[in-house]
This record gives sequence, C-alpha cells and structure tokens, in this order.
Amino acid sequence: MSGADEVPGPVDVVVIELPEAAATDGAGRALHALLDAGTISLFDIAMVAKAGDGSVRRLDLSHPDHPGARSFAPFAGAQSDLFDDGDLAQAAGALEPGTVGLLVAFENTWVRPFVGAAHAAGGQVVASQRIPAEVLIEVLDLAEPVG
Repeated sequence: MSGADEVPGPVDVVVIELPEAAATDGAGRALHALLDAGTISLFDIAMVAKAGDGSVRRLDLSHPDHPGARSFAPFAGAQSDLFDDGDLAQAAGALEPGTVGLLVAFENTWVRPFVGAAHAAGGQVVASQRIPAEVLIEVLDLAEPVG
C-alpha cells in the first residue's frame, strides 16, 4: 500500500437492537445513502432474531422472510461472512427477547486520507474506540452549560 487513500481506516462494528415488528425502511435508506455518498464502506451485514423464549436465528437477507430484514435485502451482496456464529451469538446475548439485531461492520472512509498521511509519516493506528451515543448523550446532559 503506497498511496494515502489506500490505507484503510479502522473498521467499526455496531449492533442495533430493533423491536421485532419495527419498520426498518428508514434505516435501510439511511445506510444506502451513507454508502452512496462514500461516507462508509460496508464490510459485512447480518441480522439475528431473538424470540420471546430466548432462541436465536440468523435472518437471511437474500431471501428475507422477516419484515425487519426486508429493508436490508439490497445489502445481502455485501455479506462477507466476517460475522461468524460466535459473533452472532455474542450480539444476540445483548438483545432483549422479542427483538432483532442488525450487525454492521463498516469503515469510515473519510478517515482514509488522515490515516494514510499518518502512515506515510511512519505512524500507525494503534487503538480505536467508539463511545456509544447513549453514553455521550448522558454525559452531555450532565455537563454544565458553558458561558
């Protein structure tokens, strides 16, 4: 890899819990818009359903029989099997019964030039961490107003 844009940025994984009967059309359109804009690159996507009794099944995005999965059917071709059964089980463990979980592995492509420039200077990404939105909202709500 020689060019600054050739150095990949960190890959993030998010697990989004949705109610079993959630209308996911808006989320599907938003993901498509991020890809079209070049904001992210999609590495993998998967969906699991956790039944009321705690049993878990992987939802097939290429032939979705679950209403929540239909919005993500256009992304079935992006599935790379990055998520194995262990990953799906771990994600399902975080879900409440009667919900579905959407797993998305993506790269924030905007960071490529920055990481590439650091790489060209002899640097490297040695750590990456994501602060969950809920934590940020909580911290900001507790912060005293400035001014």
